Amino acid sequence: MKTWKLLFALMMLTFVAACSNDQPVEFSDSFETAVETAEGTTVNMYMWGGDEGINDYIDDYVAPRVNEEYGVELNRVAMDTAEFIRQLSLDQKADRQVGTIDVVWINGDNFRNAKQAGLLRGGLMERVPNATLLNETAQQTDAGTPTDNLELAWGNVQFILHYDAERIQNPPTTFEELRRWTEDNPGRFTYPEVNDFTGNAFVRHLLYERYGAQLTDDPTIDEAFWDDLKAWSPHLWKEGQTYPKTLEQLDQLYASGEVWMTMGFNERRAEAEVTKGIFPKETRALLLDHSIASTHFLAIPFNAPNPDGALVLIQELLSPDAQLVKQGPDYWGDGTSLDLTKLDEADRQAFKELGDGVTYPDTEQLRERSIPDYGPDVIDAVREEWPRVAK
Repeated sequence: MKTWKLLFALMMLTFVAACSNDQPVEFSDSFETAVETAEGTTVNMYMWGGDEGINDYIDDYVAPRVNEEYGVELNRVAMDTAEFIRQLSLDQKADRQVGTIDVVWINGDNFRNAKQAGLLRGGLMERVPNATLLNETAQQTDAGTPTDNLELAWGNVQFILHYDAERIQNPPTTFEELRRWTEDNPGRFTYPEVNDFTGNAFVRHLLYERYGAQLTDDPTIDEAFWDDLKAWSPHLWKEGQTYPKTLEQLDQLYASGEVWMTMGFNERRAEAEVTKGIFPKETRALLLDHSIASTHFLAIPFNAPNPDGALVLIQELLSPDAQLVKQGPDYWGDGTSLDLTKLDEADRQAFKELGDGVTYPDTEQLRERSIPDYGPDVIDAVREEWPRVAK
């Protein structure tokens, strides 16, 4: 009997401990306390992992800095954004108050979905000191969805193409000219399928060519648009019978010379690829007649196991030093989300001295041709309707 009672008591203690471990882990009262609490812990950062330069920036630059400065170990987990949003949704349905994700890289429809489902923690502006340096316009909305203090702007980019100038002497200058160029150069151009962030964005540029800002208020796309896109397919790589599933696959096709253009939401991203000998040495920027500007963000899930460590990591990622290296040519080339007028003179000068890379587009043309994105409803519509093009 005593043995049974002892086993029962142990079972109850285990149950109570499990329950206590399933309580949400709260933020510390101040950033200073968060720094103390975070020391010696691991922060799990979930993010898209399809770009070698971005991965190297996190692993080779950010991780050592955050470890040296704060004693925090950074664990980068490569996963498509939609996948970790699904994981958080499953955690929520299971009432799992302590999960596995501390920081997420997020924007667009994924943020819209996470916000609507209550998957993110609020109050970030007040908890991260470097958030005061952010560009207020970039911070305000995410592809039309108010951020409401649930995420912090990490970078600003615009959509451009890159091409091999050794193979293309007279590149197109508009999206309409791009269509005609593919007719003269069949098989040398393609874009990722639209479940990929970049592929969806490319189609949205074609929508803007036809509809302008009209789809902002009414996201209805007529059948004629999809018919035209399907008619274009035979001029693309593999005659449009298949498409790269990711931007990473498109980059591989470009690097091997199978296609002569690639694209992306980062006007500086090709510089490091050329320096490393991955992209052709004559790679140049191709800015067509309009270019969607996009901001991407960092957020902390509702059930982050290490929220203080997450704050410390985001503080470092938004520091002028980390933003400067992120925008430079060595790793990523991602535009800063900081308001340079809020920085001290030395930091402002450092950004100005980054200069113009060989593969960078003209900054004045970027400003002139910049357009806002349509928002999540159009992203969803493209994803739903495009399969008729690929049949």
